[in-house]
Amino acid sequence: MSNTPTASDGNAIDRAETVGTARTRIADLRTADGEFVVACRDSGVRPEPVTDARFASYADAERACSAARQYRTAMRELDPGLTQHDLVVSTVEEGAVELAAVREATDSRRANSLPHSRQTVTLAGSGNDEWLRVENGPVVHLTGPESLLDDEFVTRQLNAKLGENA
Repeated sequence: MSNTPTASDGNAIDRAETVGTARTRIADLRTADGEFVVACRDSGVRPEPVTDARFASYADAERACSAARQYRTAMRELDPGLTQHDLVVSTVEEGAVELAAVREATDSRRANSLPHSRQTVTLAGSGNDEWLRVENGPVVHLTGPESLLDDEFVTRQLNAKLGENA
């Protein structure tokens, strides 16, 4: 065995420096009560290294977003299975629940020859990897424009959605 550094050692050192620099930059930019966060455009998830990080200005959040992208790219080189997120700057919405829905066709057909489709809905709360993914399940609205919807309205929605697949 040789103690001579190889090209792959240099790549590992570069990745480690990128990760360390990104974490330091984000730590320097974060504030305790900023109005901006870095989150996934689709799910609202705020992954490492920006989990729980807030920023005082949009410009600071943009710099942190760039650093987080570099961090996640370097980490993905080590772990290709690392979840990819389309990171963007957004405002803080305390207690907000984000919903992302995707409908896609499948290879199967219904009795009336129309194609079956699959709908996947992802819910994220507080942007901290708290999510629920539902595939082909009934999705109902629990809040209206002003407040929570009453139980009777939610029950009617749920019954109607369950009846669609019966």
